[in-house]
Amino acid sequence: MSLGVGLVAFQMSNKFIERLSRSLQDIDLIYKVVVDNSPSDEMRTNFIEWGWEYIHCPENPGFGTSHNLIFDRFGYKAKFHLVVNPDIQFSSKAVFDLQDFMRDNLSVGAVAPAVYYPNGDFQELRKLLPSPYGWFLRRFRIASRSLEKYNERFELRMAPKDGIFKYPYMSGCFMFLRSEVIQEIGLFDENIFMYGEDTDLSRRLWNNGTPPYYYGKAIIVHDFAKGSHKSIKLLWIAIKSTVYYFNKWGWIDSERKKINSECLNQFNIKK
Repeated sequence: MSLGVGLVAFQMSNKFIERLSRSLQDIDLIYKVVVDNSPSDEMRTNFIEWGWEYIHCPENPGFGTSHNLIFDRFGYKAKFHLVVNPDIQFSSKAVFDLQDFMRDNLSVGAVAPAVYYPNGDFQELRKLLPSPYGWFLRRFRIASRSLEKYNERFELRMAPKDGIFKYPYMSGCFMFLRSEVIQEIGLFDENIFMYGEDTDLSRRLWNNGTPPYYYGKAIIVHDFAKGSHKSIKLLWIAIKSTVYYFNKWGWIDSERKKINSECLNQFNIKK
């Protein structure tokens, strides 16, 4: 398999290091690299024992910048590059299935699997591009009727969970990327410290004519802590990232509507 893996960690627990490493242990990887943004390198030995190439960045340049560091140094070595979060687990079969899909569909720039919580509930991570109004609802109107109505479409809940289709906003928790395409368009926007870098990359992939795809026949498990909903500091980071994103792509954004309509038309739904 011509695949490399990039992980960005911050005070990652032994449990997650072991669990993620076991998920990867039956896959013949070209490289497996972690950038640890923790203040100390106390987890260095643990990572190295599990076969990770370890890079310590205590200055914590951000999620996107750290992943870019990995890709810039190693991404040319493999046909595919996997961006993973610390809090996931999966079978090697899921990875092999995603690789086969990418090899059979050369116009696809990235693919993501179906994502479930540890309790078996489906995670609604298949999304349209967000609007400012929608972002406000999802951040500050949790459990409201207006949010539920918005999410029905925004989260593509009409789409089959085991389906295969293109969509414009894939989650950064697990991104199976075509290295050649990423070398062309770039990985993450380094003006985004954290949150929203996956939205921006997904949109650039779509605009490049190499859109992200959802492949529901492959399954992973994701703990998904939603830290920005629990921490004022992380909430502020999320707000700054969101303002940057909408300043970049437009608060009144006709292109967003066009892209979302194209996605919804796959399910015979007009936007």
